[in-house]
This record gives sequence, C-alpha cells and structure tokens, in this order.
Amino acid sequence: MNSLGKDSLLTLWAIPKKEEVPLFLEAKRLIDNKLNGPNFPIHMTLAVQFDLNPSKVKNLEEEIANRINPIEISYKGYGMKDYFFQAFYVKVDLNQDLQSARSKICDIVKIEDEEFMPHLSLYYGKRSLEKKQSLLAELPEIEGSFTAETFYLVSFDPKNIEWKILNSIHLGEV
Repeated sequence: MNSLGKDSLLTLWAIPKKEEVPLFLEAKRLIDNKLNGPNFPIHMTLAVQFDLNPSKVKNLEEEIANRINPIEISYKGYGMKDYFFQAFYVKVDLNQDLQSARSKICDIVKIEDEEFMPHLSLYYGKRSLEKKQSLLAELPEIEGSFTAETFYLVSFDPKNIEWKILNSIHLGEV
C-alpha cells in the first residue's frame, strides 16, 4: 500500500461530487482567497488513524461495501473552531443514518466510536475567530444534502497536509 510519509494516517472520507455542491466550491474559493489555506478536496472524515495490514485492505473494502448503504448527508450553515483541522467548515447533521454508518465503520476498522462531529472542511489553519467571522457576510447561504455512494480510503499526512486516495469503496455492493 502506497502511503505518503512515516507520519501518514489511514483515514476514510466521504467526498461529495463537485456538481452536487457548487456553493461549497464557491465558499471554499472565497475563504482560500482571503485566508490562504492549504489546498485539499472538500470531504467529511468518517474514521481516522486505524491500522490496516495491506493484505486486509480487500476484506475491509468488501465489508464496508456490504454493510453500509449509500447515505444522505444533510448540511446547513457554517461553523468554525480554534482547531487547525476544523478551522472553517460546513455543519453536517448527525442523523440516524450517518450515526449508524459511523458506528459500523468504527466496528469494521476496530476503533472506538467516540464523539463524532461530522463536518465538511473548507479551510485548515490558525486564523483568528474575528478574521473568519468577517468572511461570513461574503459567503453564500448553504443548506441541502448530497448522497454519499462512495467512501475513499485515504492516506493523509497531517504534518504536510498531503493526501493520497488509495481506493474507492462503492457502498451497498454485494
């Protein structure tokens, strides 16, 4: 399995199709122009930092595909925190389907199903809350949903903000 650096983490992402979220792209472009954040695809991280023996990748992908059906991801509004990887994001509704999918993922990859704050990041960084809040008036109102039909197994290097999609997993396939 190809990873990036020795500090890379194995993660599982849901990535919306660009045509499903044009306002996200507009908002991300506006935020990036003002705050100069790193470039990354808009995604929701479902699981992070799990160990996976390369020989077990196929089994993991099959189990996820078999146990999890496509899910609707509902979102509304923006959020921000004083945390690098949740600096500016679109809020995602943690509905029953998403919570159930998250619990199944944690079971499959054998990690604790700890607190989960689903979100779609628009900016990573350490800018002040005031600076980020000043951008809200320029951003489009955002509310809607998209269907996650595919999850992505991603090697992510948080130190260098680099990622590599290792594989895609089509949900609900037997």
